[in-house]
Amino acid sequence: MNKLFGVDFGTGGCKATVIDLDGNICATAFKEYPSEHSKPGWSEQDPALWIDAFITTVTKCREQMTDGFEGVLGLAVTASTHNAVLLDSKGEVIRRCIMWNDQRSVEQSNVLREQYGERIYEIGMQMPTPTWTLPQLMWIRDNEPENYEKIDKLMFTKDYVRSWVTGDFCTDVVDAQGSLLYDAIKKEWSPELCGMIGLPLEVLPEIRGSQEIVGKVRAEIAELTGLPEGLAVIAGCSDTAAEDFSAGAVREGQIIVKLATAGNVNLVTNSAKPHPKSFTYPYSVAGKWYTVTATNSCASANRWMRDALYPVEKELAEQAGEDIYEIMSKQAEEVELGAQGLIFHPYLLGERCPHFNSHARGNFFGISMMHTKGHFARALLEGVAFSLYDCLQVLKDFTENMEDIVIIGGGAKSALWSQIVSDIFGLEVKQPENAESSFGGALMVGVGVGAFASEEEAARRCVRMKKTYQPNAENHHKYMRIFEIYKKIVKASEPIWEELAELS
Repeated sequence: MNKLFGVDFGTGGCKATVIDLDGNICATAFKEYPSEHSKPGWSEQDPALWIDAFITTVTKCREQMTDGFEGVLGLAVTASTHNAVLLDSKGEVIRRCIMWNDQRSVEQSNVLREQYGERIYEIGMQMPTPTWTLPQLMWIRDNEPENYEKIDKLMFTKDYVRSWVTGDFCTDVVDAQGSLLYDAIKKEWSPELCGMIGLPLEVLPEIRGSQEIVGKVRAEIAELTGLPEGLAVIAGCSDTAAEDFSAGAVREGQIIVKLATAGNVNLVTNSAKPHPKSFTYPYSVAGKWYTVTATNSCASANRWMRDALYPVEKELAEQAGEDIYEIMSKQAEEVELGAQGLIFHPYLLGERCPHFNSHARGNFFGISMMHTKGHFARALLEGVAFSLYDCLQVLKDFTENMEDIVIIGGGAKSALWSQIVSDIFGLEVKQPENAESSFGGALMVGVGVGAFASEEEAARRCVRMKKTYQPNAENHHKYMRIFEIYKKIVKASEPIWEELAELS
């Protein structure tokens, strides 16, 4: 039986998935790893954790299949974008990787915006914020010049892992775009953007198509993991692009709501549509682009609540073999809509769309003696959904069609959270059967090796919807009243965020 293999590196962990050519899951494995937050707003990871997670999840997948990796046609590695891994002349990692949700480069972003903002937007289609690699590298140059001088090669998360597997030195168009070092019009690294921080072009990888075969599994990696030596490996792409593809988004106008570490509301388009309050990327689907609006903390906010408010319940759930998130969800479900006046803003790591304020901070507003953990759990789910609804408003500048929406990501496993999103949006929301980045990466492999004639065939053959959420009109009306208060709190908080930033 022929199979396709995708391995994805999300911010919270690595997920590996093997599928057959009809989209059925043959094997899957996950390994969690931590981020380090040594200072407020900082977020870093050790790339060695990714290699360990790759070995673990790949090995577990092989062990789950009676015929092992026999019949596997190819491998894709995908990951969150913007994360630059810096290597010295010996190929050693220079420092921990600054992650996409790190907010330390505020000052550098402001300088770039003031001095070059219009030109950066013209070339790279985005305005500089701490999310992007360009200001992150500028921060390293300004604060760690000894590390900056050592840079011999720059890779992104998926490329670092894939290079370990194959020995190649390349990236794909999606991750190139995510660096803010790429000329989106000329489709090449931009000497002008790199020149703004004195970065030599030769440290940057070759740019390839997401589905292009760029290497083969090396003998030593085959021996270590059980992967077939010589197995084809495609370039891969960002986790978001892969996940959108896994949801069957191959046509203009399709909208994808993602409840993952971050929360995204994305729109597929036939051409680039730059907007100062969104992100614009070439898509892994040939000839398409996608517009991204995003909130920084989504499932990561729920994970924070799990660790901060539910440590005892978490330990007991693990001992009983239960899912702590299901326990939290049941508590939230017992609380009425609106959490009896408790409102949450999920700005735990600053915020992107539509505020683009790295000083933004999360809060629970309206706490009273009557509120329980269940109220906090409910308010968190609603607060993230309100933030995503904020993102949806930006997309209305690009499309009037809001009828083709799918919901994906780990958070979408919660029926309560998905229904809250549908009620707040006031729109029908569909949930695919298998919508994850590793699944989308596996589909991309199928296109890359010729198992599918096109992305459309891959989606038609392998993507199936399992559930549809219909909005409750009365709930939507109530939520819109709360949303107005939600926005007023944001407006009132903005000057306070700045004061807090000065103190911290």
